[in-house]
Amino acid sequence: MKKGILLYFVAIILIALAPFLGRSGFIDFDKQGLYILENLRFPRVYLAFIVGGLLSIIGNTTQVIFRNPLATPYTLGFSSVAALGLAIAELGFESYSLGAYIALSSTFLFILLFLYLNKFSSQKVLLFGVCLSIFSSSAIVFVQSLLGNESIARLIRWMMGSLSIVGFESFTYTLPLYLIGLVFFIANRRNLAMISIGEDFAKTRGVKTRQVNATLILISNLLVAIIVWQCGPIGFVGLIIPHITRRLISANYQKNLLPTFIFGGAFLVLCDLLSRVILENSIIPIGAITACVGAPVLVLQLFKKPSA
Repeated sequence: MKKGILLYFVAIILIALAPFLGRSGFIDFDKQGLYILENLRFPRVYLAFIVGGLLSIIGNTTQVIFRNPLATPYTLGFSSVAALGLAIAELGFESYSLGAYIALSSTFLFILLFLYLNKFSSQKVLLFGVCLSIFSSSAIVFVQSLLGNESIARLIRWMMGSLSIVGFESFTYTLPLYLIGLVFFIANRRNLAMISIGEDFAKTRGVKTRQVNATLILISNLLVAIIVWQCGPIGFVGLIIPHITRRLISANYQKNLLPTFIFGGAFLVLCDLLSRVILENSIIPIGAITACVGAPVLVLQLFKKPSA
């Protein structure tokens, strides 16, 4: 409990200070500094917090539904499908990139819905996602061979993830969707807690497991679609944070939902801060930072003995 309170405190302090920190310390509060704060730092930090928190909750939910500790928000192959859509758009249809993205995303979601309506098991859906991811990755390699160097570089930068936004305009369009998705997870936290114990146990408590699973998989992938379009596929957050939260706070989904969101948001804010301050004249892709910071932390958690 004391560890949890300390982590809450550290997370809040980090989120509060992150907008004001740069390579040379605290930002100057002159006219230029205030412009940077209002239009660059605050939008970036708030986006990192919301996206990091949602990816962590989606990862936790996916691990519960599929009973797979290695499941992530992208396990079902959505990020690869999205990247394929944008890669195809780079062939000369840049003006239709959003349309291609929506078309492939909708097709992907309809296939998921079809599989569940036809009573496919969770494991079959998971395997379908893995196969789809492998196929999409191979197709991307094929499309890249047809692209020019500039298009390839643009696609690779997008696939590494980015939180670079200017102003709150684009954030205000997606924030209501993020909050609606968060409400769905909060509303179903008790059902997921029952399902995490076992589907048969949940059914005896009146939980419609198949309906709950299908709804949350659909909501999760809709949120992933929005996040990937806005920020690119930011990896590792949805894998590491659920494990750390379960270990330090509770294995009960109902109890660790809020900590998972807060710690995930704080973790991505920290990674974004590191990506901005490590190098003098450039920003490191956020995906590289989440992997480099997250992997050692997860390994330490795996080898650490559980507390009595």
